[in-house]
Amino acid sequence: MDAKVSRSRTRVLVLTDEVQLFRLARTVLAPRGCVVEAASPAARGGAGAYDVVVLDLARLDPALVERRRREFPDAEILALSGECREADAVAVIEAGADWLVRPFRSDDLAARVRAAQLRRLAALGAPRRYAHGQLAIDFLEQRVLRDGRLVAVTPSELRLLTILARATGRVATMAEIVAGLGRDDSLRARQSVHGLVYGLRRKIERDAVRPEILLNEARVGYRLASMTGQFAQRLVARGADALNVKTGR
Repeated sequence: MDAKVSRSRTRVLVLTDEVQLFRLARTVLAPRGCVVEAASPAARGGAGAYDVVVLDLARLDPALVERRRREFPDAEILALSGECREADAVAVIEAGADWLVRPFRSDDLAARVRAAQLRRLAALGAPRRYAHGQLAIDFLEQRVLRDGRLVAVTPSELRLLTILARATGRVATMAEIVAGLGRDDSLRARQSVHGLVYGLRRKIERDAVRPEILLNEARVGYRLASMTGQFAQRLVARGADALNVKTGR
């Protein structure tokens, strides 16, 4: 059975006055699961609005890149520039950002954004993959599979799985889960978490009444079972160097 998966897509903001650059970015990144928007280079930043911010610069400017990084504290920064000195490139990398010299190939832009997505996962403390038995979750691609078939999950359910995966090896408390879902800690919010768990168990467990993956710790919270099986081992082996993405630099 095929399933249409609801995905919380990567949000990319391109700060440029050049329409052609925005169109190119959208053409390259949208098929790769990104929502691409454009704004004036003078636009101000804000917390939590975007995952990746692309700066269109005539010349690589570490001070400007650093300012944008402070303005978009939750986003990865990628600077595109026509000119680039080695010292400036080093300073940009040391500031935790990335850069790409124009003109560039479409594949180069896609690779840089993918590397930014991986860095963002690492910054959130979330693993790239999780697997238990025949259940597999790819947090970069935002896909859940059971027995090799896509499982339709909502953005909130995927976010819950990410929170639990980030807490690998321990229990995620109810307060932590509610905060991670962006909700106030209230009885209603905690009840909604129980509802999410109930819905997820029906989708990912062999027997939702006797869960083996999404486990409850009474009066504390929830946790994911440890990864098991040869399938999980293969995923770990393939993903061991996932954060060391080659960007062609």
